[in-house]
Formats: sequence, structure tokens, C-alpha cells
Amino acid sequence: MSCVLPYGAQSHLGLDLPDETLLAVFNEPHGELLDDPAAAVAAVLDEPLNFPALARATVPGDRIVLALEHGVPQATTLVAAVANYLVEHGASAGQLAVLNTPVAVAAGERDPRSLLPDAWRDEVALEVHAPDAAGSLSLLASNHEGKPVYMNRTLLDADLVVPIGCLRHEPTIGYYGQYGGLFPTFSDAQTQSRFHKPPAGARRQQAAKQREEIDEVGWLLGTQFTVQALPGGGGGLLQVLAGEIPAVFRAGRSAYESAWRCGVPRRASLVVASLAGGREQQTWQNLARTLAAASCLVADGGAIAVCTELAAEPGPAVTGLSRLEDRELLVKSIRREHAVDALEAIELARATEQTRVYLLSRLDASLVEDLGMAHISEPGDVGRLARRHESCIVLPNAQYVVPAAQE
Repeated sequence: MSCVLPYGAQSHLGLDLPDETLLAVFNEPHGELLDDPAAAVAAVLDEPLNFPALARATVPGDRIVLALEHGVPQATTLVAAVANYLVEHGASAGQLAVLNTPVAVAAGERDPRSLLPDAWRDEVALEVHAPDAAGSLSLLASNHEGKPVYMNRTLLDADLVVPIGCLRHEPTIGYYGQYGGLFPTFSDAQTQSRFHKPPAGARRQQAAKQREEIDEVGWLLGTQFTVQALPGGGGGLLQVLAGEIPAVFRAGRSAYESAWRCGVPRRASLVVASLAGGREQQTWQNLARTLAAASCLVADGGAIAVCTELAAEPGPAVTGLSRLEDRELLVKSIRREHAVDALEAIELARATEQTRVYLLSRLDASLVEDLGMAHISEPGDVGRLARRHESCIVLPNAQYVVPAAQE
């Protein structure tokens, strides 16, 4: 049986394996990609879920902030569509601001205003959140424990905040649910560091406690409206949802599960996974998400091969994986340091400890091998690797997949 695995922005890998070897191929998520995402945005802003048309939520002179979460597919298209809608309905371009994350800037992603009309693009402010700069933060309130909650000053000063995010499966590394695109995303450095800390005990208990804190801050913020993308394969979009935050996420969870659940008859000795999409998808966080999904489908003693165009330098915690051979000591060290990429490092350490991981990327071979993975020098090596295994599952766009093995 032959199949084609998309990876990166526009790359493809052909695999030709015996029928009895190929257990499952998750070709595409269920649903058709949007032909015109901008038109879809305009439509849902006019008829949002459990909320009046967005045009009725603002008056001339309002300061409006579009709070952009990192890693949203077609982010520039979504930002332009929301901004165009607001300006067409009476908002002043000079009163609009886009609030971006420092992670997006460090990754070299496009200016989120790049698709705005030339006539007023430069009137729209762009701010990159600075979580460690006291001057860019304001006190929102104290939480129920009496601890101060600091948030981005521009966000708190706005008359209307429109979060723009990407729906994901819960739990997923770095995803905090319905208010996560605001908090801890645009909170202070100390709070972000606390959320990046890997759990020392039960992961579910920590996640539940974090969710309670996030929901409390969401209530304190008073933000009611959101725009969320349902991702498709290869950086496309299946749907855009907008409206009251709880209503959007209720509908979004159901739609995401329907689109991205991947059921397989049994685990395979090899899982070939990929990161498809442009630069915003080629991240260490998405590599960790891919390894987490693939690990659920690989047999004991098996292997995982991941095809990417990852070129970004790793963060401090991932880099630290090359310094200590004792993984137990390494995990303890990562928990102490509270690095921004601690969760990714823990997942990478866990995956390479339990399985053999092969990586096709744009990284130096020495770096890949120092991190405990085998470097794939060319795409054809993946096919040769697959032919040495008795069973194989092919998992494109694995950063989004909801894996489910029957055995």
C-alpha cells in the first residue's frame, strides 16, 4: 500500500509498504478545509454563538485589543478579518492594537498585521507582551488566595478584548483551555514560570488546579467574546468559531474531537508522524505534542520517526537534555529551573527514554543526537526504516491528533 505523508510547509514523503505492515493511515481530519477563512470569520462575527453581532459590542472611540495566541494557523488572515470587520462597522484603525506573544517574535513569525489594508495598516498598533517588564503590567486583582494577579497593561486598559486562538485537545502540552489565550499567556513572568513547571505529582490534579486558577482569572478579566480556529491539515482551517467564550469552547471541543480522533486496531512497532504547516507549526512544543500522541500508538520496544522542517534552536531546558545522562537527575533539574520549555523537555526525555526516536528536521545532526534522538539525513531513510518494521502507523499533522489504540 502506498501513502503520502505531508510535512513542513509544502514537503511530502511517499511510503510504499506491504498491506499487512501498514496498520493505519490517518490521512486527513474529518471535514473540508475552508476555501475562504476571511469570509468565514466575517460570517461568524455577524452571527456568533450565544452573543450579539460583534459590531454591537463596540462604539466609536473604543480601544480594542486583538490578543493573539501563539501557534494559530493562518493567524495573519484571522487578524486581518477581525480588524476589517471592526473597521467596516465603525471602529477606528488607530484605536486597534494587536497583542502578540514574545514566543511568536522569537520564532520569526510574520507581523500579524501584514494582511491589513495598506491604507490603515500602520495605524494599528502592535505590541509584543513583555512579561518581565514591570512597566507593561498592571494589577488586575487579588485571587481567592489573596495573591496579586498581574496582566498586560494594554489588555487591561482596553474597552474590548478579542482573544484569537486555536482549539486543541485537552490535555495538550501548553494548552490551558477557554481562558488560556489570556492567562497565563499575557501574565507576568513569575506566573508563566509557575505554569511551565512540570508536575511533581499527579498530572491530572495539577491540571485541575491550574484550570481553576485560569477560570478565576478569566472571570476577573470580564472578557466575554473569543474567536477560535479549528485547525485542519497542513496549516489550513476546518472552521472558525466565535461568540461567548463558554459556548465557543463547548462547540469547539465536540468539533475538535470529531475532526481529530484517530482510532487504530492496535499499537505498531513504528509510528511515522509529521508536523505539517509553516514556520508557526515547526516548533519544539509541537514536536513534544507529536511525541506524546505517537507514544500512545507505539508498541513497547518500538520506534517513532517524526518528519518536520524544525529549524528553531531549542530552549534552555531542551538544550539541557544533552548535558546529563542520568534522566532522573535531569528531570529534577528541569523542575527546579522553571524554564519556559520545561514541559517540552520532560516530554522529549520521556519519549527518548521509552522508545527509539528518529527525527527529520533542518537541525544539525550533532544537536539531534545530543538530545537522544537519531538524525534522519534524508526523507528516503524513513521508508527504509519502515520496511524494517513488522507494523507501522502513519500519523500526519500529529500535533493535533487525538490518539486511541483499541489494544
